[in-house]
Amino acid sequence: MIKLVYVIARRPEMSHAAFADYWLNRHGPLVAKHARALRAKKYVQSHLFDHPANEGMRAVRGMRAPCDGITEVWWDSLEDFQAAYATEAGATAGAELAADEAKFIDFTGSSVFLTQEHEIFDRTGGAGPGPDALKVTYLLTHRSDLSQAACHETWLKDHGPLVKSFAEPLRMARYVQSHTIPGLGDGAPNPRGFEPALDGITEVWVNSQADLEASGATEAGRLGGAALVEDERRFVQMDASRCFLTREHLIFDHT
Repeated sequence: MIKLVYVIARRPEMSHAAFADYWLNRHGPLVAKHARALRAKKYVQSHLFDHPANEGMRAVRGMRAPCDGITEVWWDSLEDFQAAYATEAGATAGAELAADEAKFIDFTGSSVFLTQEHEIFDRTGGAGPGPDALKVTYLLTHRSDLSQAACHETWLKDHGPLVKSFAEPLRMARYVQSHTIPGLGDGAPNPRGFEPALDGITEVWVNSQADLEASGATEAGRLGGAALVEDERRFVQMDASRCFLTREHLIFDHT
């Protein structure tokens, strides 16, 4: 499968509450209505979760401020994604969704890119994180002195196993890296003025807010967190990346 990641900034005149309500309760059902025409298999909204840890994760890395949320949409294949928008029904659905997005999204502060997922570990036995789960969402831009390919290799082959080694003290339930598929969209028209595509997204789930807070309360957890930040500096351009907490809302799953 492939996954579209849509990093969303709200329109500046909207409060975060009004934005979140419209996105979840108005736009979400509209996407679900068009799922068949778009051949979309799954759609998840991850809404910014307000917690002091957001500023802690940002400050220690020197990162950009959190965005308002992330949309993720899955397709069976790149060919299915491309074919959907090439049909009359798909084009109509895409135009209707874009018009609705303009009501609550600031396109110039948002970004869209296609990714391939790499699951590093799942400590839930396949059941998925619990109903109270939170997700550390890490929007990644590669270091300016590295190629995207070198960033992806270090992230997957070196950093992934390092994160796994600290899964227990950091109370991590599941960890997925989604790497931007290279070459797609290069030089394509950008009529809505999106920010440049990122190099990928890391998602780390914890089963509850209590688990999140407990992970930083032990010496092992603090040492693990510091080791991960230090390793991230090998391949992440920190001042062009973001790290913050979200809570997921599953809109549909037809997988």
